[in-house]
Amino acid sequence: MNNRLVALPRHREREDQLVLRLAGELDLDSETVLAEAVAKALKRGHRWIVLDCSLLTFCDSRGMNALLAAHRHAREADGGVGVAAAAEHVRHVLNLTGMDQALATTASVDACFDRLDPPAGTGPRHNSPLT
Repeated sequence: MNNRLVALPRHREREDQLVLRLAGELDLDSETVLAEAVAKALKRGHRWIVLDCSLLTFCDSRGMNALLAAHRHAREADGGVGVAAAAEHVRHVLNLTGMDQALATTASVDACFDRLDPPAGTGPRHNSPLT
């Protein structure tokens, strides 16, 4: 079975929003896949990115670093990255590392966009101590 990471873009109604559905494993061998997908999305003007992790089967410390790097790049573009629909083992690692405090982490894609991109002037509705 091939567990390489795949990042599949899904467009939203708004031009500045994008969902990247991650499938497979996020680790040393695949961190560049996420970095390239986020860089491409930001270059195209998608500054609010939700990572749909419902098909993510594994995420180690390198994967966590890749998530943090994606978050930082999006913040530099006046946007944000959030994590939606992560499996229990991924949520557990996010919690252990404190990254659930840095990234908007929700059960659904729509809820994640609501936390990332609130009404104008109010800023993202999540703590971001790691930025």
